[in-house]
Amino acid sequence: MSPPQPHTEFAPPGQPGAPAPASLRESLSALRGYPTPAWRAAIACVLAMVLSPPALITAVTFLIDPVAKDFGWSHSETLTIFNIPTVAAPFVLPLAGRLVDRWGARAIAVPGTALYALSTAAVALVGANGAVLTAVLLVSTALGYTSILGVVYKVVAEWFPLHRGLGYSLLIGATSSLAGAALSPLSQLSIDHFGWRTTYLLIGGCILLIVFPAQYFLMYEPASAPLTPGNAVAPKREGRSAHQELPGLPLGRALKTRAWWYTVLVLTVAAGVAMSVRLNAVSLFGEQGYSATEVSLSVSVMLVASVAGQILAGMVLDRSRTPRAFVPFMVCLVLGMLTVFAATGGIWALFLTMALLGVVTGAESTTGPYLVGRYFGMRAFAQIQGITLGIVSLVGIGAFPVLAQGAAESTGGYTATLVALTAAGLIVLALSVFLPRYPSPSQSPDAGEPEPAGADERMGNY
Repeated sequence: MSPPQPHTEFAPPGQPGAPAPASLRESLSALRGYPTPAWRAAIACVLAMVLSPPALITAVTFLIDPVAKDFGWSHSETLTIFNIPTVAAPFVLPLAGRLVDRWGARAIAVPGTALYALSTAAVALVGANGAVLTAVLLVSTALGYTSILGVVYKVVAEWFPLHRGLGYSLLIGATSSLAGAALSPLSQLSIDHFGWRTTYLLIGGCILLIVFPAQYFLMYEPASAPLTPGNAVAPKREGRSAHQELPGLPLGRALKTRAWWYTVLVLTVAAGVAMSVRLNAVSLFGEQGYSATEVSLSVSVMLVASVAGQILAGMVLDRSRTPRAFVPFMVCLVLGMLTVFAATGGIWALFLTMALLGVVTGAESTTGPYLVGRYFGMRAFAQIQGITLGIVSLVGIGAFPVLAQGAAESTGGYTATLVALTAAGLIVLALSVFLPRYPSPSQSPDAGEPEPAGADERMGNY
């Protein structure tokens, strides 16, 4: 069977960049206007995210002990080996974005997924050498980020121009979260019954037998996107050069805009504040009288709320003409931090705290790619999104919780740390109010960037 050819007769249901219809009926009607290839690509995105590195990270919890026992390593040494790829791998996203912008999603996804499957299975062959195991895990995770995370955001953005927020939340964010929840017990069962080496072989086999065929037969982009009535029909069998045909700012100009700096700052601090509470929850809330069981239940509440936050943010952003639609979620961040002080033994206060922060983490993961697309267009979308996600992951998810725990240990308690995190939440709430407005879709992608005259001046995409 030959691979599918780019679909050349796709006219989006409405004008690119416009918000989705306000009513549920109109929104569903607009969704039905997308062509069959768009839904095939959506299926490929879902299957890819189910076995993506963010979903598989839940298995690490159950891998540490058996690997440590097998090789005679300490728990902390083994945990460090597995954590290095998780922190370092997202740095390939800017390069992956450049490749996707230059060559197209399918050209990167297909060979990348095959290598991702083989490198994942290769972990089962590694002996008791920490450097080699770290290298193989790093290669596998980097290939997963390149072939999946570097691809799916742009595919969703191009095929679903009026429902990007909902697409990011359902097809990417919620799928990853729910897959992680399902893979957690499955990983434990597999490791208990077959061992960790066989588990890696099974994961690699699933990637090769499920994700690779989906990428090969279903994952491709429109011939030209975003499309308008004037360019909806492309010449048959004529490929597109992403940089020449897609409107938007080039990478260098986008990274100099106030819109990008505001977006990165708001998303990084929002993620950092919420994750500082989540990753230090046992010691933080243990200090306030909660048992480990109660804290673990509250983390589950947070994960469920994050899925709700992803979906809600997608629906709200799609229907809004302004980035201030993100402001209510920043209000949830501040309220969540304030309720941390009120959580002093009552289980419902703890659940409310974690639910509010969970909504924020979910909304943040959807809002990032949505703002990148609205501000900067599709020309360098994958590169800008890769850099943005890398910074948020490194600083917000990686550094913030470590700094928060270090500050708590140096001050002998979490009070000062919580005050600082709450203040950070108030600052990004204020910044989210002053996010620059979206540029007009009628502006030329090659026009010069205007100089800001005030808080609402356009700064970014065309």
